[in-house]
Amino acid sequence: MPDWSNHLLLVTVAAPAFVAFGLVGSGLIQGFLGLPPLPEVAWRVLGLVTVIATFLLAFFGIGLGFDPEAIGFQHVEYFGWSEDFGAHLLLGVDGIGLCFLVSTAGLVPLAMVSSRSEVKGSVRSWIATCLFLESGLLGALASANLFSFIFFWGMGLVPILLWMGRWGGPGRARAAGRIWAIESIGLMGLLYVAFLLREASLDQLGMATLDLVRASVDAGPSLLDVRIPPAEQTVLFFVMAIALATRLPLVPLHYWLPTAHAAAPTGLSVLLATGFVQTAAIGILRFALPLFPDAATSAGPALSVLGIVALVHASLIALVQKELKRLVAYTCVGYAGFAVFGISTLNVQGLSGAVLQLLTHGIATAALFMLIGFLAARRGTTEVTAFGGLAKPMPVCAFFFAVMAFSLVGLPLTGGFVGDLFVLLGSLETRRELSVLALTAMVVAASYLLWVQRRLFLGPVDEPANRGLIDLDRRERTILLAMAIPIIAIGVYPNPILRRVEPAVLEILDQMARRSTPVESEEPGGDLELVAQDSLRDIPLPKRGAR
Repeated sequence: MPDWSNHLLLVTVAAPAFVAFGLVGSGLIQGFLGLPPLPEVAWRVLGLVTVIATFLLAFFGIGLGFDPEAIGFQHVEYFGWSEDFGAHLLLGVDGIGLCFLVSTAGLVPLAMVSSRSEVKGSVRSWIATCLFLESGLLGALASANLFSFIFFWGMGLVPILLWMGRWGGPGRARAAGRIWAIESIGLMGLLYVAFLLREASLDQLGMATLDLVRASVDAGPSLLDVRIPPAEQTVLFFVMAIALATRLPLVPLHYWLPTAHAAAPTGLSVLLATGFVQTAAIGILRFALPLFPDAATSAGPALSVLGIVALVHASLIALVQKELKRLVAYTCVGYAGFAVFGISTLNVQGLSGAVLQLLTHGIATAALFMLIGFLAARRGTTEVTAFGGLAKPMPVCAFFFAVMAFSLVGLPLTGGFVGDLFVLLGSLETRRELSVLALTAMVVAASYLLWVQRRLFLGPVDEPANRGLIDLDRRERTILLAMAIPIIAIGVYPNPILRRVEPAVLEILDQMARRSTPVESEEPGGDLELVAQDSLRDIPLPKRGAR
């Protein structure tokens, strides 16, 4: 019998999909035999137990067993698939992937509980859809092989389309069509890069590989052993960046997101704002930067400007939104741009800040979508003009909304402050001139968040329908408290997160430095020697541990 304690990452990724297959199979068997179906409460309990167990495995099994002092991937799982193509199921987590993995696994149970009243009929199908989506997101976050990353990327698309098309609100067909169109572009771009890298590895190494790391000491070379000329790096980095930006989402490829959030149920909006976006971010950090360091360095200034423009553009558009879900959707677009600004700095502070920002802002925007869903269930609308003075009948709702909005603004003692601070510190090193523009963009972003906070909760209760609104119940308070705790905890004491994120960032920068194409520099004596590009060399690294 296999020792599953040595395969915790595989169990964490595969368990939701395994249970989902069981649900689908049981339904087919019951229908074939003419047996009566189980009650809906049984399906709900089974699904909830599965996702809670997955979170416990991710947090206690993988998280507590993770060595923050070790550099590289841990809990590595390898399963061969196609040796000729170089496609393997290679899973592993570094500090960045661990944070995203635990947060996504923790938000899935909350998303399911918050969507309890929105699902009418086909409960078994909805549970299976949620579980398939969770495995797709977790698998992409843990993939250390480019083909397995693409496989899990596509695996998460089908459940999203099913969830949107079957249980979405008005405009769901249009939203699903836009998601399909933009995801098709992303998949084609990723497959194009994978095929070219496979050919490059076959030519240079004599074997096809798409592995990012060596699965064992005796394993063959990896993609990081493939030398890619700068001209080819530019093309591949551009294609991969466009493919990943479709999901991040980055202006101008964000057109699908506001429509999707406006039509999506609350639970789907939560996962679109967190795990869905984080799979794109992990693709940039884990694959694009180490594989194409010269192109990433050259594109840094352009990405910085694009990130700031995205934040300003999304903030200005949000100011004129009349519907709450669309307004928060543009918040996701804006802060994705600010994360790209942090990544473009290519230093420890900027990259660490981008990871923290994606983590904390993802949780905060997910909580805002939940609050909007709770308000819509009581009021029957999400129009901004329908609300006002809600702090009087719903003080607990106003408190949680304020916590999430202040975290997005970057108020001290919230997680958003730590992420924004690190991004700005990183930009002062390499993007000093653009730091002022970034601060200005943050002020614009803060303005509409404070405006919507005042518009919804402060002032008199003008609408008679708002006077009798009931405040959040025990279930809703528990959900929001579970999301507020990590935001406050990271803001007060971010060291546990930073101790895990910074070694992974240093490893990325070290890989970029080792793979950068040397350029010639003339010394005073006239001799030419090879030096590394920019400032990626001589990075102090912590003690290297077992991968």
